[in-house]
Amino acid sequence: MIRRRTTCMSAITLVVVLLLPGITFGQQTLVKEQLVGTWTLVSHESVRADGSRFAAYGTNPKGIAFFDAGGDFVITVMRADRAKYAVDFPAEGTAEENRATAQGTMTYFGRYTVNEADRTIAIHIEASSFPNWNGTDQKRVFTITGDQLTLTARALQTGGHADVVWNRAK
Repeated sequence: MIRRRTTCMSAITLVVVLLLPGITFGQQTLVKEQLVGTWTLVSHESVRADGSRFAAYGTNPKGIAFFDAGGDFVITVMRADRAKYAVDFPAEGTAEENRATAQGTMTYFGRYTVNEADRTIAIHIEASSFPNWNGTDQKRVFTITGDQLTLTARALQTGGHADVVWNRAK
């Protein structure tokens, strides 16, 4: 009887130990793990130092952000209302068309790390459509609530910031 009980308890213990890595017991998911994935742009509002807001990329901007588990990211945002070029070849845009593209598009990529304690992302921008950002390091404050990511980026010159809201892609 004792031998049977000991064998049964040993078997139960073995099963629990084998299943333990898959059981979280209420353990929180790391913020970096929540960030990983594809996000589609909801809104991009710039906030001036005086608190006034404006939509730098229009009222219905388009964009996507990718954060992979290895620490690579890509972010692109653009105005949805940009006019088409007169000629169907990007290198032959007029000065006005090129200016509208430059003012209506922001794309950059590189490497990122997450600071779990202060909920910030440190990004190293390898290359950007705005060449002054190439090789720079920046920080973004962020929150994730359900399937919504909000990034807040401090403006480099104006003293304001940008609030950028993303939804997890389905």
